[in-house]
Amino acid sequence: MSSNQVETQYNSMSYFYNVLYSGYDMRDYEDAFIDEYKDLLNNLQANGKVLDSSCGNGVQATALKRYGIDVIGTDISKEMINLTQQYAKENNIFFPTKQLSWQQLPDNFGEDFDIVFCYGNSISHSMNKDEMLKNIRSLCKVTKKGGKIVIDTRNWDKVLKDNIRFTSSDVISYNGKKYIFTYIWNLKDFDECSSVEILFIEITNDKETKCVPSRLDFTPFKHDEFIMRLKECGLKIEKDTFHVDNDYYSIICSNS
Repeated sequence: MSSNQVETQYNSMSYFYNVLYSGYDMRDYEDAFIDEYKDLLNNLQANGKVLDSSCGNGVQATALKRYGIDVIGTDISKEMINLTQQYAKENNIFFPTKQLSWQQLPDNFGEDFDIVFCYGNSISHSMNKDEMLKNIRSLCKVTKKGGKIVIDTRNWDKVLKDNIRFTSSDVISYNGKKYIFTYIWNLKDFDECSSVEILFIEITNDKETKCVPSRLDFTPFKHDEFIMRLKECGLKIEKDTFHVDNDYYSIICSNS
């Protein structure tokens, strides 16, 4: 697994990325995101700047801009940047975006940001511990001293403990078509490259279906090990929502 491979994987599934969210009111996602971090955002100075460093389909960055915050969106995938721009435009909201990996951030920004978000389980696309440390340190380099870094991740402790092989959706509608998507987990162990295959099944009529496969690579990590890595990068843990039974958790760090 490499950064180029992750970029290719997200580029190839850009249309179907929105299928994963179909059936939901995206404003609900926006509101939930703002509510989760309202205390942090309300302490931001009037001229504060925020980076969404894995902007995906643009929901979080759009929510931040709608909330009145000066935000920039970056993502390793050009197609994800396109989705971000499309979603923001549909909502009559505009902010700068740029296609950048985490390790490219310090070449494009200084210590510019009061808050840096790394959202949507993105950090798990780090190939191994060394790459994760490099990615985290890159986030630190573009965060002001005393600024905050927020990382949201899947709870891999729970995922590996439950060892669920398949998960499937209900029938959903998107762009006038009906779909079912199925996750096929190819899990190994902590700190070992793994993958999830996502099968998007288009129901063309009552008798026929069309299957479009995609794949995302990732490397699971233990929560306790993740905390150690953040501290190794000089970050101070200010809030940690980890619980053994939760599917996701987020960590707010202070950049010392």
